Amino acid sequence: MKKLLQVEFYKLRRSKIILITTILTLFALFQGWMFAKMDRTEGVEDVFRAFLYQGSIAVYSWLILPLIITIVLAMMARMEHSNNSWKQLLSLPVEKEKVYISKLLVGMGIILYSLVLLYVGMVLAAYLLGLDEIPFLWITERFMIMFLSSLGITGVIFYLSYQFSHFGVPMVMGAGLAFPSMLVANSEKYWIFYPWDYPIVSSLNHVFDMSGKNLIMLIVSIFLFLLTICIGFLRFRTKDVL
Repeated sequence: MKKLLQVEFYKLRRSKIILITTILTLFALFQGWMFAKMDRTEGVEDVFRAFLYQGSIAVYSWLILPLIITIVLAMMARMEHSNNSWKQLLSLPVEKEKVYISKLLVGMGIILYSLVLLYVGMVLAAYLLGLDEIPFLWITERFMIMFLSSLGITGVIFYLSYQFSHFGVPMVMGAGLAFPSMLVANSEKYWIFYPWDYPIVSSLNHVFDMSGKNLIMLIVSIFLFLLTICIGFLRFRTKDVL
């Protein structure tokens, strides 16, 4: 497993996945920075929560996080599909199960990297802006919930990326469902049925009405993740990729 993870990280060094993830994440941070910088001049007290956090997270949880999940997982799968690398990889004495799990772990690691980068960036931005109080516990809880609420999206996109050799299938699905999520999030009745809006609703729960369905949202997200990963795992084991 350790060698498979090393191989996956070696492949990443030759791709632009990390670069794209970093740029998209910093774009969200820049938006929050600009919001906080402009509104500081108006003497607003809680600049961190009201502008730096909300300005960054609004675009990040709505669009950038689902796009990062989609791009990372789809591009990782594309490296194998496009170069017929499956034949080379699985001709080696490796277990299919470990190959599948290593790709999932690396993909989720990059998604976590994006979250950590945004977290650290927001803290640094707060110091540079001269904000007195940084609610570390509050922001840590929000980021953890946002990660858990995005697991359903991760599971679906991971499944599609390895079931369909065409790069466009997971890309269209991931990006296409991300754009209308802001509209659905405003619906008190239907938001729970749309996992793509879970990150934005959970991270901005002081803006959107969750109607006490916080726990249901997390259960649905984790269940969807486990279901799609397990189905994909079973299909990957039996699929003849040679």
